[in-house]
Amino acid sequence: MNTNTLKKFAQEARKKLISQIGAKLELVLTSDSAELREKASQIKKLQEAINASNKEQVIETVAYTWFNRFMALRFMDANDYQPIGIRVVTPKAGYTLPEILDEAKQGNIPDELPVNQRHIYDVLDGKIPSSNSQNEAYKELLIGACNHLNQVFPFLFEKLSDYTELLLPDDLISEFSIVQVIREGMTDEDCKEVEIIGWLYQFYISELNEDLISSKKVYKKNELAPASQLFTPKWIVQYMVDNTLGQLWSEINPTTKVTDTLEFYIKPAYKEQLSTRETKSIEDIKFFEPCVGSGHILSYAFDVFYKMYEEQGYNPTEISELIITKNLYGVDIDQRAAQLASFVLLMKGQQKHRRFLRVVEKKNIQPNISFYQDFEFDNNFKNATALGSLITIETEEAKAYKVDGNSLFGERQAEVKKLYDLLGQRYDVVVTNPPYISSSRMEGGLKQYVEANYPETKSDLFAAFIIRCIELCDEDGFTGFVTPFVWMFIKSYENLRRYLLNKKYLSSLIKPSYTSFFESAIVPLCTFVVRNSVQKGKSTFFDLGYLGTLSEQPIRLKKAFLDENDINVDGKKTQYIQNQIDFLRIPGSPMGYWLNENTISTFSNNLIGDISEPRLGMATADNNLFLRFNWEVSKEKIGFNEKDYKAKWFNYAKGGDFRKWYGNQEYTVNWKNKGEDIRSFTNSQGKVRSHNYNMDYIFKKGITWSALTSSQTSFRTLENSLFDNAGSSLFVKNEKDYLPVLGLLNSNIIEYLLPVISPTLNCQPGTIAKLPGKIDDFGATNLVIDCISIAKDEYNSKELSVLLKQNELIRIKGQDLEETYDLYQHYWKNKFSQLHKNEEELNRQFIGIYGLQGEVKPEVPLKDITILKEETKIINGQLVFQVKEVFAQFMSYAVGCMFGRYSLDKDGLILANQGETLEDYLEKVGISETEVSFLPDDDNIIPILDDEWFEDDIVNRFNEFLKISFGKANFEKNVAYVEECLGKDIRKYFVKDFYADHIKRYKKRPIYWMFSSPKGSFNVLIYMHRYTQDTLNQILNGYLKEYREKLNTHIDNLDHLIESGTSAEQTKASKEKDKLKLVVNELLEYERDVLYPLATERIAIDLDDGVLVNYNKFGEAIKKVAGLNDKTAKKKVRAFDWIDTKEIR
Repeated sequence: MNTNTLKKFAQEARKKLISQIGAKLELVLTSDSAELREKASQIKKLQEAINASNKEQVIETVAYTWFNRFMALRFMDANDYQPIGIRVVTPKAGYTLPEILDEAKQGNIPDELPVNQRHIYDVLDGKIPSSNSQNEAYKELLIGACNHLNQVFPFLFEKLSDYTELLLPDDLISEFSIVQVIREGMTDEDCKEVEIIGWLYQFYISELNEDLISSKKVYKKNELAPASQLFTPKWIVQYMVDNTLGQLWSEINPTTKVTDTLEFYIKPAYKEQLSTRETKSIEDIKFFEPCVGSGHILSYAFDVFYKMYEEQGYNPTEISELIITKNLYGVDIDQRAAQLASFVLLMKGQQKHRRFLRVVEKKNIQPNISFYQDFEFDNNFKNATALGSLITIETEEAKAYKVDGNSLFGERQAEVKKLYDLLGQRYDVVVTNPPYISSSRMEGGLKQYVEANYPETKSDLFAAFIIRCIELCDEDGFTGFVTPFVWMFIKSYENLRRYLLNKKYLSSLIKPSYTSFFESAIVPLCTFVVRNSVQKGKSTFFDLGYLGTLSEQPIRLKKAFLDENDINVDGKKTQYIQNQIDFLRIPGSPMGYWLNENTISTFSNNLIGDISEPRLGMATADNNLFLRFNWEVSKEKIGFNEKDYKAKWFNYAKGGDFRKWYGNQEYTVNWKNKGEDIRSFTNSQGKVRSHNYNMDYIFKKGITWSALTSSQTSFRTLENSLFDNAGSSLFVKNEKDYLPVLGLLNSNIIEYLLPVISPTLNCQPGTIAKLPGKIDDFGATNLVIDCISIAKDEYNSKELSVLLKQNELIRIKGQDLEETYDLYQHYWKNKFSQLHKNEEELNRQFIGIYGLQGEVKPEVPLKDITILKEETKIINGQLVFQVKEVFAQFMSYAVGCMFGRYSLDKDGLILANQGETLEDYLEKVGISETEVSFLPDDDNIIPILDDEWFEDDIVNRFNEFLKISFGKANFEKNVAYVEECLGKDIRKYFVKDFYADHIKRYKKRPIYWMFSSPKGSFNVLIYMHRYTQDTLNQILNGYLKEYREKLNTHIDNLDHLIESGTSAEQTKASKEKDKLKLVVNELLEYERDVLYPLATERIAIDLDDGVLVNYNKFGEAIKKVAGLNDKTAKKKVRAFDWIDTKEIR
């Protein structure tokens, strides 16, 4: 069964039905004909339905009604199950028309079909005029077939005399008809398994489901069902049923052979043999699915019950009826799903007994499946379509409920009575895939009910259903679930875990891969079986690994059944056997099924929270207002410790990339006057919006990490800094523990233990506090010091660090650049190797301290060494340097020297404050202009053009930089080597690549700004720290106009060549002239419409406002950058209430 094909078919069928039914509805409501006047009562009901909801809802309802019917008809056709013995939507082999129509054309209409045979024959014979006689006849036959099937399937084929018949699409037999779509979409091969019904139902609503889930809104009542429907893969259904119903039967009947035939039955890991259950008749075993959906779970339960009945010697002709009437029960909030579930069970019976549908019709057999409706006259079921099976009905209450046949509500009371009976009894087995809906998205009445009745599990609907299903289960009965796995670990489900671990028995649990449901979707789930009693036995867990295809899951599981030492795709064990009460020894009782006794015992020692104080960081309430990257503001305004009272911006730890030991020191926060602005930042009601200032911890020595990670968590030093809630931090109580704790947190021990406390990617202070902190015997602080030192040197060797002294190629400097690069690789490869060795040795130390030899490996993959991430890649297990990136950094540093941000004469930042000039540069480097090795650009404007049009052209400036930094003797060689490393000549790099590289390097908050004409024919670069209100005038008069004049002069020269040159020269000159004239026009328009108007405004910037605000002051004059000054970014900036938005252009 190709589910991708089925999904496409179901989605297209839905669209086609909605389109055709919508068109038919408009025709019915707006037309006036004799035929329609005859159907006035149906049209009246249609209008009433529209008034009760809306047109779209009516169309949706009619569409899925017909889809369900067509699907059922096609399934019965394919399996020769039609009670009338003739296919209704499918042709005979070799024919094209549906068999029922073909037979009618030959004068053969079954007598049991409730149709006007004479009318159909007359239409086909042409005696009754018709624009499409075959289509008209088939429509009558189709409706007749549906009405006949009402006797067998009244829940699915209601009598068609209402507007559902009225809105049936007109085209039913052409090659484009919905009937043809159904035939082609459901092949005979697909229809061999009744499972197709469930898949098609899910796929039919899949687009609606995806839209609802992605909307992030609170669901309306009628959206709860489509938002939560998730068809359960067959192998998961088999596991749940095999280990609930199958286990129950093995205890009732210890000699049974049925469990030997169940693919996914797991023999319980009991410590003591359970006593044999009391004998119970198979006919008295009750199996309930409280969220029945399309019946997939009940369908497989039918198969297991059938084996049980066969083993007991029942007559095969009786078994299907017994199972459907005595054993299986189900209910759902979705009427259409419940209809399909009932249909599926009857099809299961028909598969086993070819005359079963005749028995159904004769005895009026109907499955014990119902659906929830809102009944205003009954308090328990007033909001039933939202609450569903969470509604609690006591057994005595159900018995006491009586139907008053004489009451106005008598018929409705009978429907309510079914629900009372379903919810008022207890079942031997309850199995379900409950809805997954977080509290933030629950419909109002549902949320209120869950909070009042399931306060311990109110976070998500699935958790409330776990409790409810156990309540519906008999004592010592079995429940089976498939749910998100978060309940096993996170804090909000701690009470649920304690309840299950203390009062119930978790016999087994499987954690499939994230792609166990859909190969294109990441769905972190688990499936498990709970016994409704306390047992002394152990539990069996299976972990199938992080990723894997849908089809691989059952194969992996069965392989693990046979080999308890099987290894999953992650290189870890698949099967684990644990005593569930051991999880109670771990803080928060997370279900760390992969931990051995030694590991669990480590939680009995001091925890990280005992030897340190983990703290949640600050929330500014408006990061756009209060945070800046360190390169955005003036260095003189940055405070590097709490004593810098005059400073405005202070270092701010805000999480960041996966990086250990040291780094991610990019942000600053406005903490002027001890955070005066942030701490007085209020909303319209005067309430302070920011919080968690941590006044007792800011600027102290600590350890910080990223609260949200994409993979592993990493820990770094924190000094003289504030910290964010995305960069929470901890502070050791005793200074001597600082280095051991940092070493421990970055070790494989924590990587191994952390998923127990926090399986999600969100790592909060409370999570870290619960980790074991066994450090008393640690004696390798020198290794931690060395790790910090290496990481610090590497981080501060790059431009984003305010502590950068000089580019690494400048620092290392050999005879020429090629030799320098070799020395660079050698130096940093040794540093990388040393850090790698240090980390592995630290792992060995802590593995020994924790006694986890054999459980945790000391090896660290090269990819997890977190220095040189931009400069290297790990290829085939080797560290490979990326020469282009290393030289792109070199080029960026050279540009920094051109603008005076850096200097070849002095280490560190030079011009890094707003408005600084060349005079400031000379003062800071401490030498005269004649002594300076490489003088920065005097006017802070550097052209980047396709040729050398200006003396201070960027390529000329770079060549000068290269000669001074590496000598004139090797200049040509060095230029060639730079171009080889960049993969293009230097001018092409600056024109095509440099600015994009700069934008990326500086995280879309560039310090060098490119003013560029619309098509990029004119580009100049400026350094924002040296920008003045005259800069645009200087660009206009000193570069743009002059460049245009030079182009015009060149065009004059070309005219001369066109007149006097050779034929080839004339052709070439003519083409170049045409090109240059377009450029000149571009520059004229840029000057007239863009640059000149802005230059007259003498725009001012304030670095404190940040690049996002300042860059957007220059409108179309400045280079467009996605995420910085595109439409979305401008809209964001214009919403800032702390700037003059009229300045945003």
